[in-house]
Amino acid sequence: MTALRSLPAPAEALLGSNALAHVVTLNQDGTPQVSVVWCGVRDDRVLFCTEGSTAKIRNLRRDPRILLSVEDEARNAAGTQQHLVLRGRAEILGPVDPDLCDELCRVYVGRADHPLSLRDSSTAVTVAVDVERIGGNGPWVDPGV
Repeated sequence: MTALRSLPAPAEALLGSNALAHVVTLNQDGTPQVSVVWCGVRDDRVLFCTEGSTAKIRNLRRDPRILLSVEDEARNAAGTQQHLVLRGRAEILGPVDPDLCDELCRVYVGRADHPLSLRDSSTAVTVAVDVERIGGNGPWVDPGV
C-alpha cells in the first residue's frame, strides 16, 4: 500500500489541534499496545515525539504498521462523536526534533518550555507516519466509500 498524496483539510485541522492521538502498535505476540501521544502534521506526515525505550518504539522497530485514533469534540448530525482513524507505516527518526517538541508543547499545554517536553532528551525520537488509509466518522471520510 502506498501513502496518501495529501491529507484532507479537516483531518489535518484535527491533527493540528490539541486532540490527543491514541497510537496502536503490535506487540511481538500480536496483541495490541496502545498509548497516547501529542501529534502534529508536516508535509502530509503525522509526527509525534516519544522516548526511544517505549514499547511503541520497540514494536515499530519490528513492525512499522501503526494506527492512530483521534477523537474530535464535534458531533455529526446524528449526534455521534466524530473521530479520525489513520492507518499507515511509521518511520523512526532520531534524534528527537526539538522544534517539533516545542511546537507540540505550545499546542497541547500553551508553552514551549513545559517540563513534559522531550526536546532535551538524549534518548527521545521523532516518529513520522505515512498515512495509507483514513477512516472514522467525520468530514475526512468519503460517504460514497
